[in-house]
Parts: sequence; C-alpha cells; structure tokens
Amino acid sequence: MENPFERPPINVSAALTGGQIPNWKKDYLATVSAAPHENQRLLNSLRTGEDPTIRDGVNLALSRLFDPEAPKDLHGRTAFLVHDGTGTGKSFQAILAAKAIALETGEPALVTTRADLVPALKRDLDRLGLDDTGIVFVATEQLGAFVKDAKKEKRTFSVAIIDEAQDCRFPDVRNFLDRVPARRQLFFSAAPFHNITEFCYFISKLNGKQIHQVKSEINSATDLRVEIADQLRQITAAGGMVHREFPLFGNVHPAELLPVSAETHTAETQLIEGYGRLIDRCDLRQHRKLKEDLDVELNTASDASKVNSVLQQTLDLLSQNKKVIVTGDDLPVASRILKEQDGLPKETAGFLSGLRQALSDQGVESSFIQTFPQNSDAIPGLSKERTAIAARNFEEMARFVDGAYRKNEAGQRFEVRDWHNHPVYAPSQTKIILLPYQQAAGWPELNQRFAQAPGISMILTPTASADQFIQAVGRGSRRNSQGLTEYHLVANGSHADRHRLSQLLKGLQFIAATGSPAVTPFLKLTAECLDIALAQRAAHDQRLIRVQKVQQTRSARKFDANRCPIPPSCSGVRP
Repeated sequence: MENPFERPPINVSAALTGGQIPNWKKDYLATVSAAPHENQRLLNSLRTGEDPTIRDGVNLALSRLFDPEAPKDLHGRTAFLVHDGTGTGKSFQAILAAKAIALETGEPALVTTRADLVPALKRDLDRLGLDDTGIVFVATEQLGAFVKDAKKEKRTFSVAIIDEAQDCRFPDVRNFLDRVPARRQLFFSAAPFHNITEFCYFISKLNGKQIHQVKSEINSATDLRVEIADQLRQITAAGGMVHREFPLFGNVHPAELLPVSAETHTAETQLIEGYGRLIDRCDLRQHRKLKEDLDVELNTASDASKVNSVLQQTLDLLSQNKKVIVTGDDLPVASRILKEQDGLPKETAGFLSGLRQALSDQGVESSFIQTFPQNSDAIPGLSKERTAIAARNFEEMARFVDGAYRKNEAGQRFEVRDWHNHPVYAPSQTKIILLPYQQAAGWPELNQRFAQAPGISMILTPTASADQFIQAVGRGSRRNSQGLTEYHLVANGSHADRHRLSQLLKGLQFIAATGSPAVTPFLKLTAECLDIALAQRAAHDQRLIRVQKVQQTRSARKFDANRCPIPPSCSGVRP
C-alpha cells in the first residue's frame, strides 16, 4: 500500500466538484515572515508550496473572507470552513491565516479553541518562528467573559477563528462566537458535522440561508446522501469551504466480539427494569436525566466486562514490540439500582481507569489522559481545573512520544534536531497510552514519525459518537513509525454495545456522504460488527424461547391431583 504521508493529502473538494473549485488570486502568505532562526525553513516551505495543502487552504480562506460579494450569515459575517482531516496541518493554517489577515487589515485576529489545545497552537506558532503580534488567543471556555470585556473596551477583530469547530455543536459556543466583534469567521475541523443539526448550522453560515430553510431542503430530499453531497458541492464550487485529507493507511482487523456472560445480561436487565420504575415515579422533567444516567451505567458495565480481554490483547501486542493506543470511555459509576452485599451502591470504575489498574498490577506502566469534568466547557468557573488537567495530560502524552526533547528557560518543551534540522530519535518512556474518546482530538504530539520507532496498534471500544471515533482513528493513524497502523475494535453483544454501534453506524454513514475517503473501512467494520451482534442476540433470544417452551411443557406434564381421577384399587377395596 502506498504511504499517503509521503505526498499531499487527497483533495476531496476537487473530486467532489470535478476539479471545478475556485483558485486563489492573491498569495496572502507572502507578507508573513519568520524570525531569522532555525525554524525559518519550515515557514518558507509552507509559504512556497512544497506541500500546497497549507498554503492553498490559507489563501482560499482569505480570498473568500475578503470577497465583498460572498454570502453573509444573519449577523452579517462572511464565513469559510476548512474541513481538512486529522494530521493535514489545520493548526498551521489557523495560525498563518490569523497572521496574514492581521497584516492585511491592521486589526488583530482572534483565535479560540478549547483551553487544553491553546498551548499546542502557541507551540506551533513558535515552531513557525512567529510571535503573537496581531493574534489574540482565547480559550473557548473563557470566550463569554472575553467578549463582554471586548465590547466594553470597544475592541474589534479582523476575524474570529475557531479551531476544533465541532465544538460549535454546543449552543453557548455558537452564541459567544457570534458575539465576537468581527466581520469574518473562519472554522477549522476534521469532523465538523455528523448529523443533520450540525450540518445545517455550518451550511447556513457558508451560504447565508437560514437554518430552518437548509433543514427543510434536506428533510424534503428523497435521498439524504445525495442531498448532502449536492449541498457540499454547491458550497465548495462557490468558494465557501475546502476539504483535504489522507486516506486510511493501516490494517483494519475484523472486530472481536466478546460473549456476554449471564451475569452481565442479568445486570443489564436489572438496570433497565430499575430505571423504568424510577422513570414511572418521577415527573417528565427528570426523564431525560434518568435516561442519560441509564446509558452511562449500561455503557460502563459493558466496558468493564472488556478489561481482561483488552489487557491480554495489549500484553500480546507489547510482546510483538508494538506501541498501543487504547481508546474508550472512562466514566465511573455508582449505580442507582445495583447494590453491593452491604447494601451500598455498586461502584464500577471507568473502562480506561480499570485497564490502567490492571496494567499496573502486571507491572506495566502506561500514559493516561484524563477527561475533563462533564459539561465543564460551558462553566467558566472550572477553567482553572481544566487548565490543570490539560497540563497533566500534556506531560502524560509527552511520555508516550518518541523523540528527543528538552526544556528552554521558560520551561517550554522543544524537540532536539540534528544539523540537518531533522528531529532526533529517542525511545518513549511508555509504550501504552489510554486515550478517552472525549480527549481524542487535537493531540499534535502524535504526529511525529521515526523509522526506528515501534509500530502502532490501536484498540477501540464502541462509542456512539462518530465524530469522536473518527478523531481517534485519525489521531491514531498519525503514528510514530513508518509502518501501517493496526486497528482492533473490541465489542460485545450487550444492549449497550448494540446501541452504541447502531448510533456510530448512523454517524459514519452521514460522514461518508461528505466524501471522506478515510471512513469507508470503518463503516464496513462497524456494520459487520453490528450485524454479528444482532445475529448473536437473536440466536440467544431464540434459545431462551426454546428453554421456556420446554419448561412449560414439563410443567404441564406434572401430576395434578385435582384434575386426574384416582385409579380404582385392584382389590376392589377402598383404602
């Protein structure tokens, strides 16, 4: 298989429109220059187009944003979407676009992303040999307070740039972003939409139509995939977005479908019936929260049954001199329904936490990425806690990465390079990283590759979010070696996994309609896994029905003294 990383990514936009996409007429990067040090060559290579992906993306975006005839949204803003896949250089494009547009207009550019990803953007700024003149970095969690102060001070910005723009699925992020005093918006995301609601939001931004109008057009279509592809074709041909990405470079193994034990099946039944009773007793306002809690309990219980199997698989891969990325959910649960022998709620650790402990018991060290408090991205008061978690996560990620690194006087970590300006190889401290789906996006450290490094294997457990799944797959495929990445999906036939696989399949089918070349093998993998799980469940149900029928037949054959007459005595004497 040809290594796609040795050439620029596939231009999905050009394939979608038959090559009829607008060309940029002005090179806005010509005015961007680096400080005279060792990083200058990197910037020059991007500016001159050795790899045209980044240069073309910036110039196409700015051509659109400066076009007075371009459509505007309801707030009078011009928008552009860079829908490039993981590892194609979106963070470089975001920084260079901010720098170029600030130089062009004389107004600063606002760049926002999640708090844990801001340090990575600043590191890329330094890697390009640029300073932050003309760029204002703001964490998305702090965007509301920042906008409030900016309006008081009557500050304006040339553009509002949002990296990891899939976070626009949160209403608060959309509202705060639209309040930024800027006439332009630039979005960057590898997976901006995987359902109709998210799709309609971005399309309305790019073509100026109202969301309800876009939604009506899609819902009235006879073929959803054709309508999505047509909408994207129109937007792309009009210069509103660009989409480039690598195809999958790896081996996707058949899914491992674990058997569901009788104990697991019984626990699932108890949970579902127990929550059903709780829902019957409470008012309508509490129903949604109870259903969400039930999903979490079912998912955590299902994942807990996979720990021993994934542990053994991980140890086997280590024995083959592989590095392993394990991606799953990590939500601990104190059950509302299930009880311990002492009457206290049954507690179950999150999947990754349980696996981490199991590895530790085997004397195997791993890097562990921690999730943020649930919904904390919308709570400004938790921004310090998120920042602290992000700092710890960065240190944990660094332990998994191959390469030689040092710290400068400011405490910033930088890679050691040889006299050819190539990164110097050094083996990582850990061979395993446990990565929650919620944190799968935006870890640039995994982009580094060395010929000497071990190959990468990735173990995935089911998740309902196609967005997070594809982010994890994309991040995993930007491996630390030059070999193929191996992918292993581990599921079981539980109610929880069947539901997650069904939701994942729907999301992947939606993403596939956008023309993404990396989705196809995982679409097939998920569909096959779900089919097998459903078939196993149907066979299990049939066995239960047969057992019940046999039991009923046996019960009917039992002696009933009230219905059966007493046979006469042979002697004719009544006892």
